Amino acid sequence: MNPDAWERLVSIFSPIIYRWARTSGLPEDDAADVVQDVLGATFRNIGRFEKAKPSGSFRSWLATITRNRVRDFYRRQSNASCGAGGTDALLRLQKVPSPKDTDSLEDSISVESLNRQLPSQALEVVRAECEPRTWQAFWRTTVDQRRASDVAAELGMNLAAVYQAKSRVLRRLRKCLSDLP
Repeated sequence: MNPDAWERLVSIFSPIIYRWARTSGLPEDDAADVVQDVLGATFRNIGRFEKAKPSGSFRSWLATITRNRVRDFYRRQSNASCGAGGTDALLRLQKVPSPKDTDSLEDSISVESLNRQLPSQALEVVRAECEPRTWQAFWRTTVDQRRASDVAAELGMNLAAVYQAKSRVLRRLRKCLSDLP
């Protein structure tokens, strides 16, 4: 494959593959690994790709590879967790603090601090899934409490697109927060 063409492919599709992996629930580092796996599979199999439709089929092909790599990741994770026993496990269990020792730990991790941390983590997760302009439209209208018409003019969007961006991000945030225990 032509190195310039490959570099162009990587620069265009890496962020898209990463967003797909993050949307599937993978943490940042694991999503980056999946991107590498997908690009490796793409490089090895690009000769077998057949353009079935006039448009969009390459992206669909990449999406299929990404879905399969994400499934492989979750399959490996479920197989990796197995119980431990023996003397080593007993020694590790003996190092766990007793309930009276955890009182100070509970004081340091207050409900208030968790309530502050969880929404900010949800914001970061949702932000990673959004296009920058969509996020800016949401942030400026919701957090900065700016008028939607002003934001639309600043971002070069129409008014309906600003309202739609705000609605989509808020919906995703609500879902993300409702999924928390």
